[in-house]
Amino acid sequence: MVDFKVSKRMLVNFRGQNKVVGGLTDKDKIAILLYISKEFANLDREEQLFSKVILICQEIFESDNTTLRLWDGEYLVPVKFVKETEPPRRNLVAGEGYSGTVFQTKKPILVNDLTRSPDFFDEGEKTRSVMCVPIIQKDDILGTLAVESDRENFYILDDLEILEALTSQLALALYGVRLIEGLVTARAREAAILNQLEWDLKMGRNVQSQILPQDLSAWNGIYFASHYEPMAEVSGDLVDIVRQGHSLTAINIDVSGHGIPAALVTMAIHHQFRRSVMAGLGLTEIMEELGENLRGQLPESTYFTAFIVRIFSDYTFGYVNAGHQRMVHYKASDDNFVSYDTKGVPLGILPVRKADYEEKQGRLEPGDFLFLNSDGYSEQRNMQKEEAGVERIQAWLHDEREKLVVEGRGKVDLKKLSSRFMDRFRTYQGDAPIGDDLSYLFLYCGDSIPEAIHYIQMAKQSNAKLKTDESYAQALKAFSIDPSLKETLIFLGKMYYRDGKYKESIRYLEEYLKTSGDNTASSHFMMGRAYYKAGMISEAKRALKMAISSDHSFAKASILLAQCYLKENAKPKAIKVLQQGVKNTPQNNELKASLVKLEAISQRAS
Repeated sequence: MVDFKVSKRMLVNFRGQNKVVGGLTDKDKIAILLYISKEFANLDREEQLFSKVILICQEIFESDNTTLRLWDGEYLVPVKFVKETEPPRRNLVAGEGYSGTVFQTKKPILVNDLTRSPDFFDEGEKTRSVMCVPIIQKDDILGTLAVESDRENFYILDDLEILEALTSQLALALYGVRLIEGLVTARAREAAILNQLEWDLKMGRNVQSQILPQDLSAWNGIYFASHYEPMAEVSGDLVDIVRQGHSLTAINIDVSGHGIPAALVTMAIHHQFRRSVMAGLGLTEIMEELGENLRGQLPESTYFTAFIVRIFSDYTFGYVNAGHQRMVHYKASDDNFVSYDTKGVPLGILPVRKADYEEKQGRLEPGDFLFLNSDGYSEQRNMQKEEAGVERIQAWLHDEREKLVVEGRGKVDLKKLSSRFMDRFRTYQGDAPIGDDLSYLFLYCGDSIPEAIHYIQMAKQSNAKLKTDESYAQALKAFSIDPSLKETLIFLGKMYYRDGKYKESIRYLEEYLKTSGDNTASSHFMMGRAYYKAGMISEAKRALKMAISSDHSFAKASILLAQCYLKENAKPKAIKVLQQGVKNTPQNNELKASLVKLEAISQRAS
């Protein structure tokens, strides 16, 4: 049985639409991922594994039926299900029904109403909504898992996300169970089994690598470099970065232990960290969320340390430590290193509150960098069994930075600094084995920020004096010096929009949204407006929908989205958008007037 409480979902009719109420919360998702990993780890037979999968799906998704099908080389065979269907289940070929389609395409599907999908609906079928996900191991597809309900619209994308995570772990567990059974029945297959285990671990590493920062492009003059290296195939270390427009939050964590158990915990921490940051929590509040939401679900004797830093647009920063390696700040002004620490205990051991942690502040100047790292570097031993130590690591950083300053005529190439630091570490390590998981993150404050800011300020002054050509030249100069500064990107985007150069405006606004992480309604509306003016209606609709999603009362976005639909001759959709806008902001007269006018036109046309 699931040892945590998941709220029951209900299907209700709200303003003419079916809505799912209740079901999985973000906290449920984290608990579910940890619960699944622990449950699967204790199973050593296929039948036990199949029964556990069916039970978990019933409890989590409140399914009326669940069907597990495995591929036998010719057919998808139903090997486990809750109850027989009407008409009875049968073996399927690839491409037949929703299970066969998922098997053939290797892509999950969510069908809200099977009666509207004749290719998937059998006569007499009672199932109405279904999620079906492929079970994939490496490049092999093993089968499918379908979760079925007798009610339409009973599942949402969040459910599909959890089902995909479950089947990923099912694939690993199924291979593990088959390997265990193979060991018992066929010792002669030992070499092949060990080879398979190696592949499984490699696949686990590929899965885990997906939670590492994929975008290391600069943010407002802050540049990044990172390194991640498991002691085995998978790691208990994690670095992550979340951009939020006016701030950026980074974390480095280290889970006790190694291998698959620690790696699974990092994935849960990653999800909880991102959820907490996007919810707008402060740094000490994030520490409390990480500790309290994960403590009860961690494997026995498992804990983790964490260091969080948040950098703001003015280059001030706050930081909080939870028993982790201290963060290093290199200050270019006095060519010196400062180590930062705060009050705080490791997470996952005892109950914690935000008051148990302390937040301190600092400031970055051009040429400074912050260095977040796990203790695998300082505790690494060479062939003489000597630990590297913190002071030696700082000396490596200092020496390599000095060399790059000379080579770059005062500028530092962060990628080279990161690479050369690792070269020094490898030289010290020699032939000694890695003693722990390794991870680090550089956050470098660009040397050219003052020069770029000077030019963008000049551009603003020229613009105020109506010296348009000078303003463009100065702003583009600022962009060429540092193309990541938010102030420059916004200024150029707005200038080009004002002057009717919409394609150019889009270029800079897209770059702003991409690098800054700004997810506000006003930014998405600004983007949607530029797309609309450029005649890029599909892109405009997507941006405006994101604006409305961020702020349901954003009347201007609703009106412009309706205009997009009118451009496509889709009056009913335009009317629906305006109706929803009026419901969300009934006091807005402009929305009401637009709706009345459009409804009147529609009635005359009919």
